[in-house]
Amino acid sequence: MTVDVFQIDPVETLAPYTYETEAIHRAGGRLIIGDCNTPADVIAQAGDAEVLLLSWKPVLPPEVMDALPKVRLMIRWGVGYDQIDAAAATQRGIAVANAPKYATEDVAEQAIAMLTNCVRHVSWFDQRMHRGEWSPANSNRIQRMTGRTLGLIGLGRIGSAVARRARGLGLRVIAHDTFVQDSDVRAAGCEPRSMDALLAESDYISIHVPLNANTHHLVDAACLARMRPGVILINTSRGPVIDEPALIDALKQGHVGGAGLDVFEQEPLQADSPLRGMEHVVLTPHMAAYSEESRHSLRVEVCDVVTDWIRDGWSSGVVNPAVRAHLRPRR
Repeated sequence: MTVDVFQIDPVETLAPYTYETEAIHRAGGRLIIGDCNTPADVIAQAGDAEVLLLSWKPVLPPEVMDALPKVRLMIRWGVGYDQIDAAAATQRGIAVANAPKYATEDVAEQAIAMLTNCVRHVSWFDQRMHRGEWSPANSNRIQRMTGRTLGLIGLGRIGSAVARRARGLGLRVIAHDTFVQDSDVRAAGCEPRSMDALLAESDYISIHVPLNANTHHLVDAACLARMRPGVILINTSRGPVIDEPALIDALKQGHVGGAGLDVFEQEPLQADSPLRGMEHVVLTPHMAAYSEESRHSLRVEVCDVVTDWIRDGWSSGVVNPAVRAHLRPRR
């Protein structure tokens, strides 16, 4: 029996999906490329698909799961899977999977690059050089990073990779992660801290948590107020982890000395966002996970999940393993 695998929202950087088509065919499946912008589109186009592949669009609410009774697995192209209601999927016997390893090194490199840029004001000086200026070295406040403290909120794969790089730069690294034992924090080369202690001690803070109900606006006005004056904040996780208006206010007041942001509450970032006009804010368009190498690794990781699923009816990449006990039967 051929298993239909439906790509909901095609992405230009993956097209024409030659690798995926061949890998899924070898496993006994068939890749179907859709073009869905709404839940109704998914219902109309997915047909008899057992596996759904989702890139970015949040078009898989519970009503889609109910309308497609043959769907047994939904895979997000990436690490974060907040576009999928995993709790609703679990209730309906649908497995959810992601690609957690493909861009670990890339996001860690981006976080460190943004931190270094913010501390050394590379973009600030570069912009003035391109305008024909020759700004004095002391025209902006530059810190020596060595010996300062980096606080990591979240110490999973990416946070740990950032820690390794940060120690190489001479930074003292502290970390807070409610899901990681203190012994494991120390094993990662970091000093464990409570959230309050981390906010009070850190010269720089980098965020590496998934977006869910517990982390939405984790960094709000109260949290920002507890940070050290002049702190530099880096976010390469998900935009809504930070209360963006609160961050803008803290930047305007000078309590937050700078920020490196790859992700935003609304994407693309609005053209009139105050963040675009702030001198000490480094912005990139949600591209931290991208490199030529990571794009290939993503294809391999997702296709491995699909292949395992077709062959074994399960995959180690499933993020809601409790569903296995009441997984939808194959129809």
